[in-house]
Amino acid sequence: MNLNKKVFIGFLMFIIIPLFVLGSAVYTVSQQLIEKKYGDLTEVTLQAISRNIYYMFKEANYFSDFWMVKESIQGIYRTIDEVKPNENTLSSYDLNTFDTLLRGSILTYSPVQSVAIYNNTGKSFSAGRGGGSALPWTALTQSTAFQHIQELNGSPLWIGPSEYKEFGTGRGEFYQARLVKDFWTMDNLGFMLLKFKFNELDQIFKSFNTNEESSKRYLLVNKSGLIFYDNKQNLEGANVLQLLPGKLDLQLNNNSFQANFQNEKSLISLYHLNINQMGVQDWSVVSITSWKYVAGEIETIMKLVAGITFVCLFFALVYNLVFVRRIVQLILRMLSSMKKVERGDLTTRMEESGKDETSALARGFNSLVVRVEDLLEEVKRQQDRKNKAELMLLQAQIKPHFLFNTLESINVLAIQNQGKKVSQMVYRLGNLLRIGMENREEISLKQELEHLKSYLEIQEFRFEDQFQYDIQAPPELLDYCILKLTLQPLVENSLQHGFEPIDYMGMIAIKVVDEGERIALYVTDNGIGISTEKLAKFHYKTELETPFHEILGANEERRGLGVSNVADRIRIQYGAHYGMFICSQEGQGTTMKIVIPKNKGEGL
Repeated sequence: MNLNKKVFIGFLMFIIIPLFVLGSAVYTVSQQLIEKKYGDLTEVTLQAISRNIYYMFKEANYFSDFWMVKESIQGIYRTIDEVKPNENTLSSYDLNTFDTLLRGSILTYSPVQSVAIYNNTGKSFSAGRGGGSALPWTALTQSTAFQHIQELNGSPLWIGPSEYKEFGTGRGEFYQARLVKDFWTMDNLGFMLLKFKFNELDQIFKSFNTNEESSKRYLLVNKSGLIFYDNKQNLEGANVLQLLPGKLDLQLNNNSFQANFQNEKSLISLYHLNINQMGVQDWSVVSITSWKYVAGEIETIMKLVAGITFVCLFFALVYNLVFVRRIVQLILRMLSSMKKVERGDLTTRMEESGKDETSALARGFNSLVVRVEDLLEEVKRQQDRKNKAELMLLQAQIKPHFLFNTLESINVLAIQNQGKKVSQMVYRLGNLLRIGMENREEISLKQELEHLKSYLEIQEFRFEDQFQYDIQAPPELLDYCILKLTLQPLVENSLQHGFEPIDYMGMIAIKVVDEGERIALYVTDNGIGISTEKLAKFHYKTELETPFHEILGANEERRGLGVSNVADRIRIQYGAHYGMFICSQEGQGTTMKIVIPKNKGEGL
């Protein structure tokens, strides 16, 4: 049995399968236990709390409805309406009468702390159990809740502590605001604002928190997350959405989930009260239970898990001592050898012993070190060649004297007031510079030919009637990529050196040919050609070691740089199967062939 099978079967039997079974069992049992016990229990508890809160508000609404339609209460509105506009207050008699009336009616209900009556013009009267003044009429009308009160058209609106800044923020202080109508005509008499102190809330939540005071928390919140009530009293006025960012969605249906609450893992349960018909607008109860309390009863399961884990680890240890230890020692020796190689010691070799894969691994390592040593030498040579090619590419860019001559030609045309030719020359020069300064190493064949055409048109103006050119390229090949500045150095050599001594019309032909998986580019001129002696010195495979300027002589250095640069860059970029070939005969001209792969590249 080979090494791979031994390791696989051993870890499968003693580690993977037991841990998988263990994890699955723990997960299944714990999830079922928590879901069954605490999911159902919490839902039942919150339903009971919801019913108690419903009855609390129902009783308060019933009491308010009963007294609102009484003639004695509605008479107060009519009396306030009879006060003359230039009089701001009621008479002492009326004040005493109304105070006595309210204390004998509405204020007999113990949760009611104060009552304020407003007519439609803003005149008001209030009475209460303690000190303090009623909410001013202007503050009531400017409140964002005032429009909602009018829209309810007599139905009550319950306002929690701190829900609106105009109302009070005392603990357990809730406000009931409503529009009061005439019992007989249903005309609007005014508004009534009652302040309630529901001490009953403490009793409701306390009855469902027996023996769990440190582990359970109940919050009463509105639809924006504002906490009206906290049974532990320290979060009232805060926002539950900020305490559980991204975890709690008050728009979802009743649900439970796990989350960190105040740096403690907890079980969060949400339950909507659904008592909007009572004037309670989209309030919810949030239950927060410490996960330590929830998970307390699965401790037995965890002990079982620990026992099974111990047995698995024991067998894994035995397996490690018998077999894995040998592999580990081999890995350590290999690691030590790798560090030596990393420090540059390529003479490092591992001892080969045994007949299994460990010996094959040692042989592979030794072979790899030898290969790395060879590759480093090759990379060094390639990097040296690339550096030379990049240097020659910089040297083969637009020559300063060519740029100065072109600008001088543009200046002459400008002096001669030939604006159209100036525009053409500037456009061609701009196109030449733009493509030549392209940030990418490869450009499309179309861009390369545009660059070459701009160069030839500028030269055609400077050397008028001295040469002609012809460019032929199939349209289907124009989107393939090519190294930039491939053709221009070859054409420049023809102009600068192939045509200089001739006394006849020069001709340059550029032709692009589809050769299946390759593209061939021919640059042909009818210049003086290259002598047989000089051409014989050029060896394609060693053009980098013997550049053209050395082959052709120091006086032809610029020509050598351009041609050598093109040959070097193509071979480095595309490999030994691609490059440049030269065919020339002295007095008959020269043909240079460039062979590149068909490749459209990225972003072209």
